[in-house]
Parts: sequence; structure tokens; C-alpha cells
Amino acid sequence: MSKKGKNLESMEFWKAIEQMDFNGRGSKAAGRWIVEDSGLSIEQLKEIRNVANRKASYMMRLLNGVTGVGDDAFSDVCWQIIANGQEAYKNATVESTQEMIDNNEYTESFAYAFHEVDDAIEEAKQLSERNKQLERIEQIRKTGGGFDQKLVAAFEHADNGNKGKLALVFPELFGHLVD
Repeated sequence: MSKKGKNLESMEFWKAIEQMDFNGRGSKAAGRWIVEDSGLSIEQLKEIRNVANRKASYMMRLLNGVTGVGDDAFSDVCWQIIANGQEAYKNATVESTQEMIDNNEYTESFAYAFHEVDDAIEEAKQLSERNKQLERIEQIRKTGGGFDQKLVAAFEHADNGNKGKLALVFPELFGHLVD
């Protein structure tokens, strides 16, 4: 990708981070905002999460010389720098980060906001699997005959308890169709 393309991606990433407003909303609400209100697709959410993870890893390598915190708090500080925005990220040094630690200018991890993204990705995956199974069942109905068609007919006429049993025995057909 061209340097111009990377700059555009970086600008979009930092805009999303700013709009998440972790420092104002906290991790859960910031995560809900990016999933529910940002208008980003699942693929874009994945990319923002991945970029954030790469930037956090880079911060951890860059700032390895700070003292006075354990591993968990060090991770929190690195994620806080990302939550503070592009300028904080670009200007982070061991000295400035040590000052953040000494002044307790960080909160528990911005990384937790991305749990909401992970949940949305998992829901999208499950929905996709469910849709694939529904399409396969519809195809079985159309082609007629055979064991699979009889299974589909049995599933459609079964009560919830028996649907669950059929889903356990034939997960490739019904696994994502029952709770």
C-alpha cells in the first residue's frame, strides 16, 4: 500500500479512537459506541481492533524502561496512551510515560473496549453460519429426496427438545438453528 494510503488509514483509525471517547465514556460505553453507533462494518471494526493491538504492542516495546508498575498496569498505561489520541501516541517516551505512572494518570485498560468488538465479530460469525445452514436446508428442500430431506422434515416438525437433539447429532445441518 502506498504511503498516502497508510496515512489515510491512520487518520481514520485515530478519528475512530477519538470518537470512542474512552476517557469520557469508559471502556464498555466506548466499545458499545464503536460497535453500535460508529457506522463501521465488521471488517472495519476488525481492522481498528487489529491496528490498536499492533500499536499497543509497539508501545509496550518502546516503553519497556518504565518502573513502578506491574505487567497489568504497564499494559493499562500503554493502552491509555492510545486512548489519549494520536499526539499522545506520537510523543510517548519512557520519561513521559513514567510521569503518567508517577502521577497515576491512567485508568484500567482501554483494551477492554475492544471486547465489545470481539463480541460483535463473534455474533456476525454465528449469524453467517446460521444463514449458511438455512441456505443449505432450503437447497435440500428444493432438490428433494434423500436422507437430508427427511432430516429437514423431521426437524421442522419436532418440538424444541427434539430440535436440540437433532442439532447435537447433525450439527452441520442444525447446529446454529437452535439456542
